[in-house]
Amino acid sequence: MTIADILQTLKKHLAAELVVLLVVLAGGFVYVSRQTPQYTATAQMFASFNHNVSSGDSKDTPTPGFTQIQSESDYVTSMLGTLPTLVTTPAVLDPVIDQLKLDTTATALASRITIGTSSSYFVNIAVNDTDAQRAADIANAVGESLKTQLSDDSYSSEKTYVLSYLNLSVVKEAVAPGAPSSPNVKSFMFKMALIALVAAACVGMAIDVLDNRLRQMADLQRIADAPVLGTVMKDPEFRADKPVVVANPSGSASESIRRLALNLAFISPDRTNRSNVIVITSSGANEGKTTIAVNLAAALAENGAKVLLIDTDLRKPSVAKHLGLDGTVGLSHLLTGQVSSSEAIQQYWKPNLHILPAGEQTTNPSILINSNAMKTLLDKVSGLYDHIIVDTTPLRVANDAAVFAKDGARMLLVASQGVTIKRQLRDAVQELAMIDVTVVGSVFNQMQARKGGDDYYYYYSYSGKGKGHKGLELPSFGKDKS
Repeated sequence: MTIADILQTLKKHLAAELVVLLVVLAGGFVYVSRQTPQYTATAQMFASFNHNVSSGDSKDTPTPGFTQIQSESDYVTSMLGTLPTLVTTPAVLDPVIDQLKLDTTATALASRITIGTSSSYFVNIAVNDTDAQRAADIANAVGESLKTQLSDDSYSSEKTYVLSYLNLSVVKEAVAPGAPSSPNVKSFMFKMALIALVAAACVGMAIDVLDNRLRQMADLQRIADAPVLGTVMKDPEFRADKPVVVANPSGSASESIRRLALNLAFISPDRTNRSNVIVITSSGANEGKTTIAVNLAAALAENGAKVLLIDTDLRKPSVAKHLGLDGTVGLSHLLTGQVSSSEAIQQYWKPNLHILPAGEQTTNPSILINSNAMKTLLDKVSGLYDHIIVDTTPLRVANDAAVFAKDGARMLLVASQGVTIKRQLRDAVQELAMIDVTVVGSVFNQMQARKGGDDYYYYYSYSGKGKGHKGLELPSFGKDKS
């Protein structure tokens, strides 16, 4: 799937994605708005070597045990690492609790204190609290208590002499912060926006994967890898027992069929062997292939072209029913030599539009479709007509359409919005590619009209009423006795 396909998929499910986006953002806002504001106050101190600790009168004379320390700088640096642990001890925090009369314990207070040290000997004591001023007071009190503990006489004993050489000086007292340090609403909502975008995209992609029906023309283009020659709107006029160009020649449905007929002519303008044979099929049932075949044949015949419509769906014939013709005699009888072409082929609406119904259903239709008699029929009618429209069985049922296409016919694939199953369509296209059959074009059928997207057409008016009757005599072929 390309980036363009992903963007198209996200655009297709934009409504659902917007809902997810708003829900995540709203949830994040509710969560952050219910959080208790926390204020952080920081007191800054400077660590240095304490020269006042001495066992003699001279301050230059080091106390016993100091010879173990290589230098003052190394000593201060090493001792800074002990401060984060020392500041959490009751010895440092209990005096702070007593001084400020805090309703807490040393352990609880320690969880709100952070000590930060650096190579430049600065010590930052940060305290979090729900009250800004109290946070500042605690930070300053902890600094003073830590300094007091380091200078206490108990740290000058031989057992703990090491800490007695570290001195802390207040550089900057903590002040009450003007704004809470957490939650940071802007930062939090920015993160939530990123999460919402990712969640919305995932939902959009998930909906597309779980939706097994064809919803957009872009899906048909991507799967079929063939140009969409026409889009046919879902219109009640297609349910009539007449082609739309006959029932309502000035309607929008008629114009969509005429446009399809015109676009189909541009696909293969040069006449070659059977290039005027147009095979119409679909991946599955109920996708409107017969409706397209019937209406396309009428549209091609409308301007005077000689057209023959053949119903080769011997498993479930429906062309005769669509046109209100008698379909008891047709292709199956003609191929087996039971009737002549004049008895099987009927004229409909105009003298140049002829219909060859499927006839009776047979137990082995593939044998007739693949027979030499069928090939002979197509060879002869392709030289007598401008266009031959062949309505075939869906590809999921049989590969009759592929048989015709392999012999030079052009295949038109019909897919219906909300009806075509994408997996079936994909499987059918892959099978056609495997046997080297090219789909020259596709039709996006039964497309739902979008709200606010009214289209306006200008049509010519056509007159003439359909009238079905027998009419054309073809040269004999196969077992035809006529």
